[in-house]
Amino acid sequence: VKKVRIGSGINYVPYCYLDDDGNPVGYDYDVLYAIDDYLEDYEFEYESMSFDNILLSLDSDKIDVAAHEYEYTEERAEKYLFTEEFYSEFITRIAVLKDNNDINSIEDLAGKKVNAGGTTSATYTILTAWNEEHPGKEIELISTEAVNNETTATNLKNGVWDAAIIEQKDIIKMNENFGDGEDFLKLVGDPINESHGFYLFNKDDTELQQAFDEALKALKADGTIDGIADK
Repeated sequence: VKKVRIGSGINYVPYCYLDDDGNPVGYDYDVLYAIDDYLEDYEFEYESMSFDNILLSLDSDKIDVAAHEYEYTEERAEKYLFTEEFYSEFITRIAVLKDNNDINSIEDLAGKKVNAGGTTSATYTILTAWNEEHPGKEIELISTEAVNNETTATNLKNGVWDAAIIEQKDIIKMNENFGDGEDFLKLVGDPINESHGFYLFNKDDTELQQAFDEALKALKADGTIDGIADK
């Protein structure tokens, strides 16, 4: 049995985070447990760490797999090997305070401070391209490699950011968790990005990548992935 070191996150609810006892939990971990059960020739070991340390650990060969809902970008594809099978999907939208009527589309973000995630994220790449194509109407992009929902809510409430690009389904839990009993955020405009989450490997690790793809195909086909998503 070959040991496989998995690097995943600690504060990305509900995907990969630590519970009150410090145990790693969430959708990403449950999918990985299912893959591990399926792949009899492998045994997974887990390293939980902040988002900004995961790819650094992959680069330095401290882990074999990066698992943190990574979206495909050309920049990442130059350095890493992606699974061909995705295991999650995202729709990212513009989120603003409920009483903000000035921002209704991406065009209205000109000159505004916007949390756009990490510099290698698909969202950041898309908005950077938007700025290049619209000189004089640039968005002030805030790069946050390892921000959590509480920080996002606080910065929007306090006016530190004018808007944030978040997952469409995150709006419900953010309003529930940080709205003091009422909705304080709303989504506006068309989706900024629609994409999927993949696992990342070092470029030469094709055998492990193919094993993950085989497992994901089987676990999708038998309903395991859907069951975990429902949970």
